[in-house]
Amino acid sequence: MDREATVTHPVFQHEAMNTFFEIAVAGHPRDYARHAAQAAFAELERLEEELSRFIDGSYVSRANRLAPGGSVTLSPDALECLLIATDLALATGRAFDPAYASERPADLDPDLPPYALDPSSHTLTSRAIRLRLDLGAVGKGYALDVMAATLREWGISSACLNSGGSSVLALGDEGTAGGGWAVGVGEEGNHRAVPLREASLAGSGTAVKGSHLIDPRTGRPAERTRRTWALAPTAAQADALSTAFFLMEETAVANLCSVHPSVGAALIREDGTLATYGALSGETSP
Repeated sequence: MDREATVTHPVFQHEAMNTFFEIAVAGHPRDYARHAAQAAFAELERLEEELSRFIDGSYVSRANRLAPGGSVTLSPDALECLLIATDLALATGRAFDPAYASERPADLDPDLPPYALDPSSHTLTSRAIRLRLDLGAVGKGYALDVMAATLREWGISSACLNSGGSSVLALGDEGTAGGGWAVGVGEEGNHRAVPLREASLAGSGTAVKGSHLIDPRTGRPAERTRRTWALAPTAAQADALSTAFFLMEETAVANLCSVHPSVGAALIREDGTLATYGALSGETSP
């Protein structure tokens, strides 16, 4: 998903979470923007240490080592990211599920996650025979949200952040007559620019990593072959929803957008047409 370049702004890049992150800053001198970006990237590094399942001492790795009924105390960010992920799993009927690879006991209600969160004590308790949390489809978006908060602390009100080119978060306008930051959805003949302002747009597909998305509800690879996009108020939400939309039936995507007015969806049908819903759309009926 490319940002449509119209104005040149200083852009800063950093590698983390097995991808690259970029920050474009408008309205500030390059040196000041660079220092603000460095502060944001420091938060990114901290979050990777807390959220990555590949880092032995992370909170996610500690949770994944729990015996059934065991508990672990979480950091504020690990707790918040998991709360967001849990809410999105419920909203999507588990088309997005951060614990899809867990071994669940037979008597656990299928609508319940295989873990319990207690915000008052910042603890997670395993309900699984073998808990396997993976925040890969929400953690990068959550990192963008935290990085954006850091930029705001530096007095930056206009910036565009992206993770791997697939998730974009826009603060304010690009400085082009209040039109937001232009981000593209669709392909070739159905391409369109979306003016993004104080919101996030994320895309999912198989072009980069192949058929890597597993449907948590069936355990099988996704049947969809064409890309999907999600628009949401936060990057964590957009990141997770774009994955869910790739796995959901089009009617279910449309219904979710109708229930949540701030959410939008775009998807390329097998015939190559672009369908858009909710906040992204030109309602197109399935």
